[in-house]
Amino acid sequence: MDVLNFGDCIKNGNYKLHSKFNSVHNYTNDLEIVSLVLAKIGNGPNNIVLNILPHLAEQTLFISNHTLTVGNTALQIVQAEPQIEENIYIKNTTRLMSSIEILVDDISIKTSSHSLGFLLFPDNEQFFQTGFEKAFITHVKQAVKNIFLENFPAIAKNMKGVGFGLTPSGDDFNCGILYALNYLNEIMCKDFSEIIEECYLNSIGNNLISNTFLKYAYSNQYYENFYGLLKALKQNNKNDISYYVDKIINSGHTSGSDMLTGFILTIKGVLNDKKYS
Repeated sequence: MDVLNFGDCIKNGNYKLHSKFNSVHNYTNDLEIVSLVLAKIGNGPNNIVLNILPHLAEQTLFISNHTLTVGNTALQIVQAEPQIEENIYIKNTTRLMSSIEILVDDISIKTSSHSLGFLLFPDNEQFFQTGFEKAFITHVKQAVKNIFLENFPAIAKNMKGVGFGLTPSGDDFNCGILYALNYLNEIMCKDFSEIIEECYLNSIGNNLISNTFLKYAYSNQYYENFYGLLKALKQNNKNDISYYVDKIINSGHTSGSDMLTGFILTIKGVLNDKKYS
């Protein structure tokens, strides 16, 4: 095993196995999640990218300044040179809306069938058949029926913990809200920081993995594939947009689709609000 990339928000210390998947092994110190991932998952603030993962996940992880110890295997940590951050922000709101519509078109046939994508594509409601699933749709539609800036804290509260999966759909949706509000905070005259703070506090629950993703969305720290998507939107590169949409949607059962849905609806909701146009 070799360390290909080491996230810049990872703290030294002892971690224990939290959960295991084919391309991700999650570890925790009871406060935060650190993830061993394959290159296809990509870099991230709490990701350690390896060329291969242990076939059987080790129970312990120890991190020091220069060494990663996975079970009994010690690996050298080589910190990569910090990358120069590119300007990912589209400051012309008309062009931003146009780019978001390109994004919507691309995900229309890719979004996960049981994701919150039905908020963008109502025909997807047909995939929800059981009584629980139909009640889920009713709750979600009620929660997001008034998408205005001042309503986002309430939306985040009502979406917290809602849905299916290791990270519930509502939590992933709230990550999209936080990323979108941070994005808009960079390009619009109004300061959204208080609303971002409220949304974050209203999103935090008891799911440690969800809380990890929410923390980085709140702090506007990106994972590789979402950052790549924002760059592709800025460059209006449809091929790259499609490439990163595929990568995001194929990570997790519905998580990528849910996060993108929250991001898109938030951007569109704020830009369509005449108070901020």
